[in-house]
Amino acid sequence: MKTIEEMEAHGVKPNVKTYTTLIHGWARAALPEKALQCFEDMKQSGLKPDKAVYHCLMTSLLSRATVAEEYIYAGIQRICGEMVESGLTVDMGTAVHWSKCLRKIERSGGGITEAVQKTFRPDWNSHKTLNTISDTDDNDDELDNCAYDDFQGDVGSDAEFSDFEE
Repeated sequence: MKTIEEMEAHGVKPNVKTYTTLIHGWARAALPEKALQCFEDMKQSGLKPDKAVYHCLMTSLLSRATVAEEYIYAGIQRICGEMVESGLTVDMGTAVHWSKCLRKIERSGGGITEAVQKTFRPDWNSHKTLNTISDTDDNDDELDNCAYDDFQGDVGSDAEFSDFEE
């Protein structure tokens, strides 16, 4: 990746924030394949993804999943698996937004829905609960941006993830 190469050539070591910013950019440019590659490059460099990275990447993939390209579906399932293995869950706003995306992809559930729902807190996995909330919440624009402060901790946590581990 050219940006990373230029940084390293000038003695600047990329960190998780660097990669999150790049993934966010690829997501905004509607290039989820580049976001996925950037994610893989970050992991290969030895950095551990945090909640903000996962949020940006998943939001990008889910918003493009109606294209029905296999690499997007495979990416969603792989990223969800990593989140579950890491013990990461999403906040209610993100769960609602992702549920809306899922309805466009899989009307009656399926492999993608199952994988994504594993990143929700167990008490949020009721189809009826998420549908009721998502039907009353029309503020998707806020969740489409995957800035650092968009991804908050679980319900009951006041901590925002604007301070990343370096």
